Amino acid sequence: RHLEMLRAQASANDANTLTVAAGDLIGASPLISAAFHDEPTIEAMNEIGLDVASVGNHEFDEGWRELLRMQRGGCLDDGDGENNQNSCPDPSQPFEGADFRYLSANVFFDDQANRGRATLFPATKVVNVQGVKVGFIGMTLEGTPSIVTRSGIEGLRFADEVETANALVPKLRAEGVEAIVVLLHEGGVPTDPTAFDGCVGVSGPGMDIARNLSPQIDAVISGHTHQPYNCAVEDPAGSPRLITSASSFGRIVTDVHLLLDRRTGDIVRPAAFAQNRIVTNTDVQP
Repeated sequence: RHLEMLRAQASANDANTLTVAAGDLIGASPLISAAFHDEPTIEAMNEIGLDVASVGNHEFDEGWRELLRMQRGGCLDDGDGENNQNSCPDPSQPFEGADFRYLSANVFFDDQANRGRATLFPATKVVNVQGVKVGFIGMTLEGTPSIVTRSGIEGLRFADEVETANALVPKLRAEGVEAIVVLLHEGGVPTDPTAFDGCVGVSGPGMDIARNLSPQIDAVISGHTHQPYNCAVEDPAGSPRLITSASSFGRIVTDVHLLLDRRTGDIVRPAAFAQNRIVTNTDVQP
């Protein structure tokens, strides 16, 4: 409902909206999702209207092949509730997978020749916004192999986040994309987590990555630490760049405002701002 309200406000101001996420949408899940192999959460994200998301480390909890099923759909033959698990419990409603696009720019197959593609999911997604191309680069943290089971990522290689994103910038620009946003499953930790819409002493790998990404990248939506913050850091050219995080468990939505210049096709960085909004339950109609 909060997203519907934000979209209505944007529409009233003749603005377009895209809904994005920075990973860990599934995995380590509450029973209501885990018992059905996280199919309910993917379906909930479809209902929410998610457009694009990076993969997080928890997306690999059940292995990369199961993650492909989350994207593509299909049912598991796990019996009728065997071991408290039940894929596609209603035969009349098969699991059709994610309507949104997962991105995994820095997750490479070891055996690319026989896979037909370099990365597990596409590295980028380009969206046309009123005639202006907006590019998204989606990545998880390079250190994913150290925090997931080895069998779940066998055959995959996780590359450096900065090197990966910066190498994609000229490719996007060759496609006519000047407005670029990174969805990064890595983040920071504030010294005061109650300052949910501020940037109080935020530090960590995500902040270092944001400072070193190409100046052509306009904003960073981060995750992984599950902490709320709304920051601006200097890029290598000395220009401020947004880096935000929306906490966890659906408690906060980050409302990011990006102004597109039709002439240049780029984001007007001085006009960019964001607001972390608490998802309240008592003052809205469900």
